[in-house]
Amino acid sequence: MEWMASMSDQSGSLLVSTRPAKLAERVAEALKRDISAIGWPVGQVFGSEAQLMERYGIGRATLREAIRQLERHGVANMRRGSGGGLVISRPARDSAALALATYLELIDVSFGELYEARALIESQAVLLAAERLDEPDIPRARALIELLGQEQPGCFNAELRLLADVRDFICRVSGNAAISLILEALQCVTVSGRTPRDAHARARVQTVFGQVRRLKIELLEALIGGDGLRARERIQDKLRLTRELIIELRGGLSHGPTSAMTELAAAPDFAFSRVYDKSAHRLAVVIARNISASRLGSGARIGAEPDLQARHGVSRAVLREAVRTLELHAIVRSRRGPGGGLLVATPDPSYTVRLAVEYLGQTQPLSQHFHAVWKNLQLAVAGLAAQRLDAAGRQRLQALLDSLQRAGEAERLQRSGELDLCLAELSGNRALALFVRLLGALAESYPSGAVAQWILQHLGEHQARLGAAVLAGDPSLARRRMLDQLRLIETGFGLAED
Repeated sequence: MEWMASMSDQSGSLLVSTRPAKLAERVAEALKRDISAIGWPVGQVFGSEAQLMERYGIGRATLREAIRQLERHGVANMRRGSGGGLVISRPARDSAALALATYLELIDVSFGELYEARALIESQAVLLAAERLDEPDIPRARALIELLGQEQPGCFNAELRLLADVRDFICRVSGNAAISLILEALQCVTVSGRTPRDAHARARVQTVFGQVRRLKIELLEALIGGDGLRARERIQDKLRLTRELIIELRGGLSHGPTSAMTELAAAPDFAFSRVYDKSAHRLAVVIARNISASRLGSGARIGAEPDLQARHGVSRAVLREAVRTLELHAIVRSRRGPGGGLLVATPDPSYTVRLAVEYLGQTQPLSQHFHAVWKNLQLAVAGLAAQRLDAAGRQRLQALLDSLQRAGEAERLQRSGELDLCLAELSGNRALALFVRLLGALAESYPSGAVAQWILQHLGEHQARLGAAVLAGDPSLARRRMLDQLRLIETGFGLAED
């Protein structure tokens, strides 16, 4: 079938999963791609169950499993009755943000990683917003300033919604779809911990909310005045305040927002109910946390279905939906037969990356919506990798560099994403590594015919110099060498600065 052939042709190194996709997953991918091709029209019926079974050449059970995957990420839902069918329900951006947030949550990304990533991305967002804010944007900025100054902070969720309105305004003015997507995902994960319950914690949160409001007012005033540097300072001040609050309330930044969850009953009060509103999602996080806390390796058996139902006090339907979420992100895999059950797998973000790439690919010309943020991410992870490189990382990087140097010129360019991803993973920040992988997958769409021959001739030299700087543990030099390599690539592809 044509849709199956097109799925098998996806050979981008950063998009290919390390595990074979099930038929229902491939159908879900084809459905998303076809929905994207018609412009993602929310509310439109894409087809009846019978029509979709015929179009994709599959049975009812496979189609329903594929639709459950779409429903889990809010892409579409099946409406029953006369005039029913598969209804396109959530904008592509929300689905992509949820997939990114879910993956980060399932791998238990730490507060330290989240805030390191937020400092980088939010700073870039306000610099762009200060440059691009136009006359029609000023009334909205003034309205937000008035709201921030009207009264004392309200309840936890109401305050988060107000601050999210400010963030959404900044993202819209920045005009960068990649930044907007990444920030929404980071925000979803950061606030997905428990709502403060004891009086002292609530009082401290209210105090910090009041301080953040004042900083947001100063931030908006700086944007109106076109002062990007002052706006960036206010962002850093805001992140410092919230980091200090987390250290006070949680004892440090080394754990993630959901690390304390060990049972379904301990699932937190999520701030964004439109995203985290299902017990199956919360159960998936609980199971992933238990795997992490138990330090179980790939292939270890977690338990059979009846054992897991009893352990977590859930129905078979809730457990199976949670398992599907975990399987999509390769946190677990199922094995049939004697001794079967749920087994630990190696986390794989390929599904998440594909969904985000599909969204970003339909928003703006690629060079406009991702290259600037990709560049800053690359510079950051090069410096962090040099700073945090350990013996195992040194061995891994040296082996990759040796392999790249033995490769031919064309192959070296094709495999350049391997070096980018290796450095991102060696940075010690899994959030940044995910975003580098996402934006690197978009970079694979560059037209290869535009590459000048001299880039091919010099790329190996630049890769070697970059690797040597990281191996030497020199963060500043590593950033410089990464900048040199990026400039080489930019020249060859004619990419202008955003």
